[in-house]
Amino acid sequence: MLVLFILSMCNTDDRLEFNDIPVVESYLSVDKPVSIQISRKTPYDDNVKLSTVVIDDLEIKISGGGISRIIPSVGDGTFCDSTFYPEEGVTYNLEFLFNGLVVSSSTRIPAKPVNFSQSVTQITVPTFSFEQGLPPRGPEMPSPVKLTWNNDDESYYMVVTENTETSPVEIYEMNDSIDAPRRTFRNEPTQANQTEITAMSFQYFGRHRIILFHMNAEYAALYTNTGNTSLNLTNPISNVKNGLGIFTGINSDTLYLNVLKE
Repeated sequence: MLVLFILSMCNTDDRLEFNDIPVVESYLSVDKPVSIQISRKTPYDDNVKLSTVVIDDLEIKISGGGISRIIPSVGDGTFCDSTFYPEEGVTYNLEFLFNGLVVSSSTRIPAKPVNFSQSVTQITVPTFSFEQGLPPRGPEMPSPVKLTWNNDDESYYMVVTENTETSPVEIYEMNDSIDAPRRTFRNEPTQANQTEITAMSFQYFGRHRIILFHMNAEYAALYTNTGNTSLNLTNPISNVKNGLGIFTGINSDTLYLNVLKE
């Protein structure tokens, strides 16, 4: 009896219970086909019990504007329909079954930004050298680039700036130990109708794409401070029922700016 008891203890599944739920990431835009990325919530311990759900076997349904489609899997948790383009002003609903629960979310495609304009189409920037990590010293920088648009309803907007050159030249000569700067930067979401981009924000010479995104409140909320610390961990902001992540609609307009060398 003692031997049987010991054997039964060895066969016990002592893995911890874990709330195995999906994480959704999807940004619906009128100029891109519908795409959804599905993953799992990361376990807090390696010794946990996950469900037997296979992500790529999920049946992802999106409906809206009189259309309802099952979005096919293309592998690695990505679901995409190259023939399905969202429409402005339409509310879309996401729904799928995961581990016995209906996961769902809803979002509306906002209107394209109106009267998006810029104060200048090019700026001239002097080059600098960083010596032992000191800030740059040199001539006065040009005035900030002012961007404006209509926003009568105080909805959310965000500006993303991206260098479009194939082999961009850095404005500031960095130390060898410093990694190359990113080619893309962004402003925080705002409910205003204008913003500015300072000359110091640009890291490369050449042509830049300035994209103004009109976004929903659930997307803007991702940029707020959740107050998470190692002693106070909470789930991130999400608009997905029975899951985590973001399912949201965006719309955009684009301007271009050249950054020239002095």
